[in-house]
Amino acid sequence: MSATGAYFVTRTMRALELLAFGPVSVRQLAAALQIHERTARRMLGRLVDEEYVTRLDEPRRRYALTLRVAALASQAVKRSELARVAAPIVALLHTQTALTAHLVSPSYDCVLCLVHAAEGGTSTPRLGELVPAHCTAGGKTLLAGRDRWRESLLSSALRAYTDRTITDPRAVEREAVATRERGYAIEDGEYRPGVRALAAPVRDGARATIAAIGVSTSGNVDVETVSDRVTQAAAALSSALATPAVAAARPRGS
Repeated sequence: MSATGAYFVTRTMRALELLAFGPVSVRQLAAALQIHERTARRMLGRLVDEEYVTRLDEPRRRYALTLRVAALASQAVKRSELARVAAPIVALLHTQTALTAHLVSPSYDCVLCLVHAAEGGTSTPRLGELVPAHCTAGGKTLLAGRDRWRESLLSSALRAYTDRTITDPRAVEREAVATRERGYAIEDGEYRPGVRALAAPVRDGARATIAAIGVSTSGNVDVETVSDRVTQAAAALSSALATPAVAAARPRGS
């Protein structure tokens, strides 16, 4: 593929990411992607023709994703090497701690739960909850290990979800430093009142942080008492992903 072709593909994928967070107009899409409105209109028209996007029947002339994209995402998660390898490790972490355990990955300005294990539930890879990055343990873990992503997120205003949410970019930067020094991130009522969580980074063979594995509880539990269990689970998953068989199964560039 030529450099020009790759640029158009990347730009279209960014448009789909933006649409995943809600309907947008041509003007909004053009502004977000820093392209001409005619270019944005042509892009949306093509996506409508291919049934990835639909034009809403409203005066504002906005566009929204169709479930065709959701089907693609669901299949991608089910076949993800990361989620498949993580599932038994997440399940074991839940058993060891008696807390809800999960695996999350970056998703635009949020994090997406890929594997979830709780009382009466399963750890089958599936699309799960989308939560903000700056005020959740998994999100803070990923922000600490992904500098460019953190800089991008901090370029926009951060939303306060509770009276404990950190929204000052300088405080988020300090939290990232503390997370790297501890080896894990802590959440204490910053996204949902009373919810506590702890998460540690999952790294690939190149030592890049690609996901976070953690636990959460709404009970009166000091999650730091299980920090060793969580960091051990993260290390086990990182090691499993680095094995030749798993690494060879990944698509190039993943």
